[in-house]
Amino acid sequence: MLMTMTYKTRFAYMMNKAKDIAKSAHMSSPLIHLNGHTPKSAYGHEPASDLPPLFFFTDPERTPHPEDVASLLPADCGIIYRSFGDKHAPAHARVLKSIAQQRGLKLFIGNDVDLALEVGADGVHLSERNLEAATGIRRLHPQLYITAACHSLKTLDNDGINALDAVFISPVFASNSSSANGIEPLGTKGVKAFCELSPVPVYGLGGIGVDTVDALMGTGLRGLGAVDAFMIEDEIRV
Repeated sequence: MLMTMTYKTRFAYMMNKAKDIAKSAHMSSPLIHLNGHTPKSAYGHEPASDLPPLFFFTDPERTPHPEDVASLLPADCGIIYRSFGDKHAPAHARVLKSIAQQRGLKLFIGNDVDLALEVGADGVHLSERNLEAATGIRRLHPQLYITAACHSLKTLDNDGINALDAVFISPVFASNSSSANGIEPLGTKGVKAFCELSPVPVYGLGGIGVDTVDALMGTGLRGLGAVDAFMIEDEIRV
């Protein structure tokens, strides 16, 4: 039966699904020892166990007003602010940080450690091409969470992987993201392969929404990221 979801209802639905997916992976993941603790990577860093199960990825075209989305997010959600060179990035980041503090959210800044430190963000998110910077960031700023994008299994051989708290693999499904152009979607089989081989927790990104999220149950993902699922231009029907 079709029903109309309000924005808040949609976001809460995605959060609940993300929690269920993470829970299903928690005990079965090779990252978890019998005592329930995550083993340290080869770098000596123990990935954080308190990352949000769901992240809103900002996009200047698809979510041009990220502060409006942030004000509707459920508690314990994460925000990854990607400025893409916007000259007003510091102002936007400060607004998002204020909302995050008020609503119990975690704010990550994309590819800009200085801005993350300036606004007091919780973490930094790196593009795949900047992954090698993770080791230096971990050493200089151990208080920051660090995540990164990953589009190929070969990326798991990069030493920077071992300094991460999590990796976002993409695209999981067909995506509207420009970064996914020319990249074959991983599908559930590809996701499972990543989860089995990654030394750090794996999150899924790309084409994940209310109509695709159920397929990710049991894949080993520890959480989800999305853009389109957080668009608020018009209502969504499921």
